[in-house]
Amino acid sequence: MNTVLLFFMKLSFNKLIVILCLAAWLSGQSGTPYRFALRSADGGEISYFEDGFSSNVVAEIRTMGDSLTWFGTGRGLSMHDGHFVYTYQTTFDSLVSVIDNPSANTYKLPIGGVSAIATGGDTMAIALAGDDGDTPMGMGLALTTSAESWYDIPPQVVVEFDFIWDSLGINTPGGLYFGWDSEYVPGVGYSGDFMVVSPTDTNDRNTLLDSIQTGNIIEIKNNDGSKVLKFTVESDTTFGTGDQVSISIQSGSIEYTSSEDIGFNDGENVSLGIAKVTKAIEWKFLSQPIDLPGDTIVPFGEGYYRQLPVTVAQANVTYDASISGKFLWIASWAGGLRRFDLSSTNLRKAENVPMPMDDQVALSTCQDTAFVDTTGESILKDYYLNPRDPEDGGNHNHKAFSVLAFGDTVWVGTANGINRGLIIEEIVEVDTNQYEVLSCIEWEHYKYPNDGLSGNFVVGLAMQDWNGQRTIWAATMNASELGEVRGLSYTRDAGTTWQTALLGERVYNIEARDSLVFAATSSGLWKSLDGENWALFDPAIDQTILAQKQILTNTVYALAIEDRDTIPRVWIGTPDGAALSADIHGSSWEVYQSDHDPTEIYAYPNPFSPLTHNQLNNDGYVRFHTGQVANSLVKLNIFNFAMERVHSHEYDLNTYQGALKWDGRGLSGDHVANGVYFIRMNYSTAVNKAPADFWTKLIVVK
Repeated sequence: MNTVLLFFMKLSFNKLIVILCLAAWLSGQSGTPYRFALRSADGGEISYFEDGFSSNVVAEIRTMGDSLTWFGTGRGLSMHDGHFVYTYQTTFDSLVSVIDNPSANTYKLPIGGVSAIATGGDTMAIALAGDDGDTPMGMGLALTTSAESWYDIPPQVVVEFDFIWDSLGINTPGGLYFGWDSEYVPGVGYSGDFMVVSPTDTNDRNTLLDSIQTGNIIEIKNNDGSKVLKFTVESDTTFGTGDQVSISIQSGSIEYTSSEDIGFNDGENVSLGIAKVTKAIEWKFLSQPIDLPGDTIVPFGEGYYRQLPVTVAQANVTYDASISGKFLWIASWAGGLRRFDLSSTNLRKAENVPMPMDDQVALSTCQDTAFVDTTGESILKDYYLNPRDPEDGGNHNHKAFSVLAFGDTVWVGTANGINRGLIIEEIVEVDTNQYEVLSCIEWEHYKYPNDGLSGNFVVGLAMQDWNGQRTIWAATMNASELGEVRGLSYTRDAGTTWQTALLGERVYNIEARDSLVFAATSSGLWKSLDGENWALFDPAIDQTILAQKQILTNTVYALAIEDRDTIPRVWIGTPDGAALSADIHGSSWEVYQSDHDPTEIYAYPNPFSPLTHNQLNNDGYVRFHTGQVANSLVKLNIFNFAMERVHSHEYDLNTYQGALKWDGRGLSGDHVANGVYFIRMNYSTAVNKAPADFWTKLIVVK
């Protein structure tokens, strides 16, 4: 088979991708108001947002509007609404791609880690990743044009009952009618204060009472839907002898529509649906872009080019995405660089975008002279898009890992350097009096050692505009060339020259605002005012009294500058949760982490390895979750299986800030042996309640 995935990439950095990059999501731990706060769903509403993070692994952060912040985590999409964190609901069900069915929409997202987020105005695209048990694979994308307008989703009917319209109000079994003899008035409609429902038996009555909540929308319609009555519930109660249900109607909430100016007929069959206000986002799902086996010659720019079709989702993971103008650009490893045209009425298949081959310093898809007419079609000369390794006839520069698009320019980071593309659009006549916009790209290709990058494996890109100067920042890693070094590479002259910084640091992401540049790295968060001198932040600790929260890792995967209030702040995403600084100096932090059992005592992670888990300043830590602590002293004792004490510590919460934790070391200072350990914590769970012992169990595996 002629597919990209019949091989495994041989470069040593590919293993790093899986371990360091994919770990962030595969290991599961406009005319509308913008400032708002979600509340937990009650009986009167449906919410597709669940409280808190579902995973501590936060690999992507994007801000939106006046108050929203979106997070790509190891277990889906999460959001901070300005006050609290919520995670969007997912489903194991197969979703229909909007490419196959343009009208297909979904309120739920597919299961998977979120590997990329792109935002533009109210539009947001997310990419999902997983694996097949062996190889990382793309799980598709989800697109919405109303990410800030989740509260505008129409109410959904969640349960329906069959009744008969009782216009005379004679308590017909299985009937319903307006109280106080409210009749239909032509040109006016219905105007009752309450409605009486007469279920046929006690079970139906109880079901109805249990189903109706204040704030629900009642929707009554006839069989063909030509008559529809809606109103909002104020309250409900039993009525008459107790076998009926009275539904009070919120004043002014009655709406009635009919194909003719008539009401329901006495004895007419109707359905009573209970609809709930919905807090959700309407998504369009896109299957992971792949090619058909026959897609060997495809159009782009002034003609066509030859390519090796990528026909499967394995090793076709979307690591980065960018929205600019009408295009959504995605960088998908073996899937290369592709773009969706968001201006189309119906979304079409993503367009493959050819980039220079490894030995090309430039590539034109706009000039007629770049193409040759061989079989009646203009084919890009001496070109073959192939993301295999070079020894297999492929090009590392066709493996895309990062993308940044703005205006008429797109920057792409690959496994063979950085590409700057100038997008040129012109109107061409494709037939007599028929025209279309032709979009082509003129590419420049920069790489180590020729152009001064620190390394050729480019995993992150960012733009900085300050004092009339534009700087492009890149997270560059060593690939396969001797002498490559991890660090930052940047250009202040659109790629003509390149400088480096933070050499030796494993950089994941960069963010810039005005004169400030931040870098998320394996050693922490760095900040610079000039790109040459850098300061390292201390790991985040929540200093709120009794918070007991701390980021137990030096690694920072993602960051976003929060400058929507008076004082600018910084969001960071780590393998151990997210944190928001009080200012750009990191003087204090609010820490947000998953909390699976809020009232329980437990150890996390469990099993625990002090050599690999929560690595902070060369030590690994296990965190102890306690639930509510009402006093200021927490006593921790740890015993081995023979009930011999191996660790003891007292936390004075009046002075101590951070997590209740253990580094896996015994009284001697060495790591304890593998095995089962018993944790005893002593504290009070309520004011005026004496401290008590609480036990849990921990497995240590080094």
